[in-house]
Amino acid sequence: MQENDTITAISTPLGEGGIGIVRLSGPKAFDIGHKIFIPSGKMTCDYPEAKHLYHGHVLNKKGETVDEVLVSFMPAPYTYTREDVVEINCHSGVFAMRTILKITMQNGARLAEPGEFTKRAFVKGRIDLSRAEAVINMIKARSEEAVKAAASNIRGALDDKVKVLRERLIEARAPLEASFDYPEEYEMDDGDLKKVEAAITYVKEEIKSMLRDIGRNRAFQEGVSIAIIGKPNVGKSSLLNAMLKQKRAIVHEMPGTTRDILEGYMNLGGYPIKLIDTAGIQGTEDPVEKEGIARSKKAAEQAKLIITVHDGSRKWEDEDRKIAAMVEPNQGKVIVINKKDLEMKISLEKVRKCYKEATVVQTAAIRGEGMSELEEAAAEQMDVLFKGVSEGPAVISIRHEQILEETYICIERAQKMLVQEQPELVSLELQNAWLKMGEITGETIKEELLDKIFSEFCLGK
Repeated sequence: MQENDTITAISTPLGEGGIGIVRLSGPKAFDIGHKIFIPSGKMTCDYPEAKHLYHGHVLNKKGETVDEVLVSFMPAPYTYTREDVVEINCHSGVFAMRTILKITMQNGARLAEPGEFTKRAFVKGRIDLSRAEAVINMIKARSEEAVKAAASNIRGALDDKVKVLRERLIEARAPLEASFDYPEEYEMDDGDLKKVEAAITYVKEEIKSMLRDIGRNRAFQEGVSIAIIGKPNVGKSSLLNAMLKQKRAIVHEMPGTTRDILEGYMNLGGYPIKLIDTAGIQGTEDPVEKEGIARSKKAAEQAKLIITVHDGSRKWEDEDRKIAAMVEPNQGKVIVINKKDLEMKISLEKVRKCYKEATVVQTAAIRGEGMSELEEAAAEQMDVLFKGVSEGPAVISIRHEQILEETYICIERAQKMLVQEQPELVSLELQNAWLKMGEITGETIKEELLDKIFSEFCLGK
């Protein structure tokens, strides 16, 4: 990243819409803005003023009008990047925005790298790394809870928590270091040891709490996959259509209609859900059907929650038992007895015996009956899988999780060394923990890793 360059990018999604934004940031932003933008009407001596939108037109090098626009000139340091920023609000359309982008580049700006605006905000000290990463979490959020978590971290919740924990680590090291540096003047007593122990315990418990909540936070951010499995013709596709409230899958009385996995998306209990309808699982010699069944089994293995569907109008069979055996102990499960509108022949006693304490719901999927009970049961199962969340900052990224796990190991080692009366090693492990936690906020992170993190951002942010 060349900090002295003026960068430009389209900051809104490409496509037809009311407004598109082309953004410039850097020392030449105002100069480029003045070259390509002709305001309407007479300008005052204060032009351009901050916090003003100016109506006018963008011109190309031939002096031809390209688009009617609204432009804002925002002077440093009171901007997102702490640099001079110009935002051109034009009509949203692929060619309109790309034409204006090209004109800004012809006049001295270069195309921004992915995430470069936010990286500049980090480098200039406007935001720390945890807030920068929360920006991309906000952009990628797939549920209301994910938006709340990202907004909290943009405001600095994770940054604040990390600062508190790092400060406690410094407090824990202080008497240890003093006893090393000034052995004749300072000798640790029981009170000092208790303070060190208390600080270590506090940091350890706080990190444990943050790690415990990651699964739920990530589920809200990335979504949860739910696989619908069962024998052919038990009503899996009807169930998918009923839950999605649309005809996503073909439904036919002929068994084996679904030969490949089908997916649909919905929100359930606040969780973004990828709902997967699978091919009916049975013994077969048909190579196409075999491939569909293999994909079904793989989808079931990867799903967090399984909905097993059984035909209530048919007796319990050995294939039903095999379907039940596919559910792993670490997966959530809801058992559906479908076709309750027909004469019930299945043994509920056998179903409950096979699934033990699992929730059993009866439905008539083709009529849409029992759907609210099914959705409620599935949401409850997800709450069990992703146990309750604390009021602390939301840790979502794998990077943060790895840092916290490594920090926790350092803290555990420090705790062990304290019991073994090895103060030098205690101090060393606390220092390692302090450095490791600094990687969350970017205070102790390497440039190569920074580049990797910001490369995952979209262009224009």
